[in-house]
Amino acid sequence: MNLEWLTFSAATHIILASSSLYILIKDGSKPVRIWAWILLIVFLPIVGALLYFSFGVNLRRRKLFDLKKEIDYVQFETFVQKYSQEAEVELLKRHDVAPKYLHLIRLLTKVNSSIITFNNKVQILNDGPDTFQSIFRACEGAKSYIHLQYYIFIDGILADKFLEIFINKIKEGVAVRIIYDAVGSWELSRDLIARYQEIGVEIIPFMPVRFGRLARLNYRNHRKILVIDGEIGFTGGINIDDKYILDNDALGHWSDTHLKIEGMGVNFLHFVFLSDWLFVSKENLIKPSMFRILDPVGDTPLQIVSSGPDADYPNILQQYLYILYQAKKYVYIVNPYLVPDSNLSMAIKTVALSGIDVRIIVPSKSESPIIHYTIQSYFSRFLNAGVKIYLYNGGFIHSKVILSDDAICSIGTANLDIRSFEQNFEINALIYDEDTTLTMKEQYYTFQADSSLLTLKEHAARSNSERIKEKLSRLSSPLM
Repeated sequence: MNLEWLTFSAATHIILASSSLYILIKDGSKPVRIWAWILLIVFLPIVGALLYFSFGVNLRRRKLFDLKKEIDYVQFETFVQKYSQEAEVELLKRHDVAPKYLHLIRLLTKVNSSIITFNNKVQILNDGPDTFQSIFRACEGAKSYIHLQYYIFIDGILADKFLEIFINKIKEGVAVRIIYDAVGSWELSRDLIARYQEIGVEIIPFMPVRFGRLARLNYRNHRKILVIDGEIGFTGGINIDDKYILDNDALGHWSDTHLKIEGMGVNFLHFVFLSDWLFVSKENLIKPSMFRILDPVGDTPLQIVSSGPDADYPNILQQYLYILYQAKKYVYIVNPYLVPDSNLSMAIKTVALSGIDVRIIVPSKSESPIIHYTIQSYFSRFLNAGVKIYLYNGGFIHSKVILSDDAICSIGTANLDIRSFEQNFEINALIYDEDTTLTMKEQYYTFQADSSLLTLKEHAARSNSERIKEKLSRLSSPLM
């Protein structure tokens, strides 16, 4: 029996390893990722291959996202063309948009079909209570529709409050549509889904994982989008999870940054939701009536940047690299997951070595030991390059923010990791405005005050066991 089991196990390992290695090389991944997966597949029999089929198969090169990409651009082209010439004329008139960002604006316009908009009003929202107070107030004022999309949408006080609001709004004729990520919202109960459906909410999961389609597990919709009537939009790091209003037992207070947008920029935020809605529901709501030339409500220039496996270029990675390399005084970053690829890692070190003040705030403790030690494995090279690393002690910081030179700031959903750049569907709001950047800068200093500066001497004094844990954890970086 033992011999038969060993023979079966060996045969299974050979079959899984051979097929996974064939697909891995055929898909044309980066050499560093190929070798990382080869090590896992070879040295973790069966388990390594199953991990690859779950997390490593490159669906970007397959047909899963082709139709989505094609429909997105064709349907939105008319509105983009109509508004782009007007935006370019306005851009050249505006002296408050730093000239050094003109090429970034045009780059993102070309690769992301997201035009810069000017007549916006933005409000930075910090943490859950203020954010949800603003969100609930906006939803209660809805006249036509409420469109929500969240990575995590689970049962609790917040989900019940949304249900209460939706009951009243649907009675008034307001349409409510929800997209939730099937993996991120794993804890969302069938009972709550049924209660939403019973009152008339259209609620659909993004890429549910089924047996035989494990590769879908790797491609998640990490976006957080809320659009009301095409006039008010929200995006940022906050999910529909009670840990944002009730402190988490393990990590304490959950700090995050969100953004409320009013004005023309909402059109481009809305387009991202509608294209995802088309993908999950096959219902095409990308129609001229959904996009409007709105009256000015403010004077803040912003650009919506989305990225995902359906994009030809890593738009958000390009955004981060551009901001770093254009910096003249400082770059301040807040992000909970610092697992950069070689391009971003080199950019951070290069900019810091050139004398630019580069600061990064990360949590002092993470959701898992593997994530904690993987992030920590990057510290030595950054500290040696002169990067200032602050460990946030006020709980868990989940903000995804980058700002530079009192001129530009980005608030959104994308982490500084390979997953956000290559595998997740993400969205950022890029704001070219001094007042907004200075407001975010003050909030950054608040985060920094609750953090401890990690010195190179302190980091070098860590134990050998810590170093070993870092090296072992870093092997998992292809999965992050």
